[in-house]
Amino acid sequence: MTDQSRMPPSLDYVARIERVLKHLEATDLTEAPDLDKMAGIAALSPFHFHRVYRLMTGETPAETIRRIRLARAVPALKQSVELATEASGYATSQAFARALKAETGHTASEIRRSVPLRESLEHRLRHPATAETPLGIEIVAADPLTLTALRNTGAYPELNAVYQRLFDLVFSQLSMEHLAGLYGYQHDDPRHTAPEACRAEVAVDVGGKAELTEDLYHIVVPSGLYARLRHLGDYDAIQPAMDTLYLAVIDAGYALADQPLHLHFLDDPEEVATADLRCDLFLPLSINPLA
Repeated sequence: MTDQSRMPPSLDYVARIERVLKHLEATDLTEAPDLDKMAGIAALSPFHFHRVYRLMTGETPAETIRRIRLARAVPALKQSVELATEASGYATSQAFARALKAETGHTASEIRRSVPLRESLEHRLRHPATAETPLGIEIVAADPLTLTALRNTGAYPELNAVYQRLFDLVFSQLSMEHLAGLYGYQHDDPRHTAPEACRAEVAVDVGGKAELTEDLYHIVVPSGLYARLRHLGDYDAIQPAMDTLYLAVIDAGYALADQPLHLHFLDDPEEVATADLRCDLFLPLSINPLA
């Protein structure tokens, strides 16, 4: 038997709130559970329960209930909005659609049409990022991309010249209007790899329309779930953000997909101050978390 008197207080509160979460997961939820009952399950005073619950989970009990109800409904959207409404416990499809849009930012029709989006939302609703990962890290769905790329081995701060060559090769064929995004892969850690041995791939999204002349090739980035973190500042100082993202994913118990982390550069260093540069890091995940 566990000696509760020796259990660290934080773990004690985790166990209390987990009891409430398990209760909610096992409940019909067509009617809102009584707050006093939830406080009793947590063995907390009703005066303190709401605040402790929010601090431990990152959401209010009402938000948890709405999230669980919608998580139960998302898989049913594959069949119809009516079946999803029934699964969610909402009285009307209009009420369900409003709640779904408010919670996810997407309409029922958008979610029905996109398998990656349904998978992402079902996972996010059942495992909210606010309760599992550090601030700023999100679990997102991504549609497939076909990137046009060049390989390079050498110091990462010198990649600007490689991107310039990529642009020369691609946009001698296409107009700049085809440019939908600037991407990259950094396969080595320059803190542990000699600069001259650092492998990288520089890439642009032009919808796969560039002719593969000289050293150009395509990278197909598959659809699926990704952990995303936005790095702010110098693009040459991005490695610590990679560490943060990997650690968060490992701590949260996610399985990593068999493909590399990729970078989406959102700003042009020639037009934006170094301190204001933005880059999104995408770490690919398997759909199922680790056991």
